[in-house]
Amino acid sequence: MKNYTEQSVMGWGNRGWVEIIETILEVCESGALKTHIMYKCNLNSKQISQYLQFLENHKLIESMTDDPFSKRAIFRTTPDLGRKYMEAYKRLAAIFKH
Repeated sequence: MKNYTEQSVMGWGNRGWVEIIETILEVCESGALKTHIMYKCNLNSKQISQYLQFLENHKLIESMTDDPFSKRAIFRTTPDLGRKYMEAYKRLAAIFKH
């Protein structure tokens, strides 16, 4: 049985969740704050929170703070699974463009 986050992530809007995830991973490649990701991906606060939780749970992104006293998390695409997802997405997108 899927958890609530997975069900919510897969059922949103006109863009496919696969495309939204790839966009989030691109934005997070060099590290990004939640609000930056939210605006770049054109998502609302609830949506971005669910996507970030989903991606962290599946080890596609990781969060860290640059200051131990700060509550502001920086999200980064993981070098293993996150980048593999991006590469696979780009290969599939290229196939469907032909």
